[in-house]
Amino acid sequence: MPRFQKWLVGVGPDAPADAVARVALTERLLAVSHFLDRCIGDADEAEAIHQLRVWTRRAAAALAIFKPALAGSHLKRMKKTLRKIRRRAGAVRDCDVHLQRLRSQGADVPARVVEVLKKQRRQSRQQLKTFRRRLQSNDAFQVRVERLLEAVEWPKRHSSRQPPPFDAFCRERLAPLAAEFFRLAESDLHDDTTLHALRIAGKRLRYALELAPAVIPESINRDLYDKLDEIQDRLGEVVDQIAAIGHVNQWIDAMEKKKHRHRLRDLLGQEEKQLTRLRVRLLRWWSPSRRAQLTNLWQMSGIAR
Repeated sequence: MPRFQKWLVGVGPDAPADAVARVALTERLLAVSHFLDRCIGDADEAEAIHQLRVWTRRAAAALAIFKPALAGSHLKRMKKTLRKIRRRAGAVRDCDVHLQRLRSQGADVPARVVEVLKKQRRQSRQQLKTFRRRLQSNDAFQVRVERLLEAVEWPKRHSSRQPPPFDAFCRERLAPLAAEFFRLAESDLHDDTTLHALRIAGKRLRYALELAPAVIPESINRDLYDKLDEIQDRLGEVVDQIAAIGHVNQWIDAMEKKKHRHRLRDLLGQEEKQLTRLRVRLLRWWSPSRRAQLTNLWQMSGIAR
């Protein structure tokens, strides 16, 4: 598979914001198109589906950052298209993750559960395949991409009349993303809703940092990115464990045989104990001093929260 550049390179801080938008969106939407072509029937289909979901997130992050330079109708349609792709790819990916999880754990689960998961994967794959066919018919997705890129311009309604330099524009767009992340970082992570919200906020900020090498000193930007990546991994362990418990509960409700429900309840108990261990480990790691270090690093970036 070709390697697409997640870091926005080759643009300077003084470049017009609308010109930078075209560069960033072109790379990300090209990657989405590539993995959309390969997500069904490819030799490494599972990885293509995973990459498709990742690049739809990156493309969506670029749409959010460059929203002021995007025409409303084209922006709205592309956001909707990317969301549909991501959800369909995500449904297949989730089944792959759950199946791999059961295999790696050697969990004592009824064969019926594995059959249900495989059936769900087939159904989710078919939905992705059908939507993919619609997007490829008459090059519909490529047409949407081209129209979006052609419509990129600094709107005349802005008082400046001219696109601002990317440096000032990017700083202004990054600040609220950081503010939301650090606000949630101070919240109670015993609350599952807050935990999930922090993970999402961290993803948004991390994807936005991929667009900021021209704005934030490289060493600081990469350090921030790596620390956010580590936070995402640790949050992901807990969030994924919560999701796993939810699925086991669903399987228990769906099982007709008492012996199957009994085995699944044993598995549920193990998963709940694992969640407790992971949450304790996360809260110990995500200490006030670690949060302060991350806050100080962000302040060194020169972008106000």
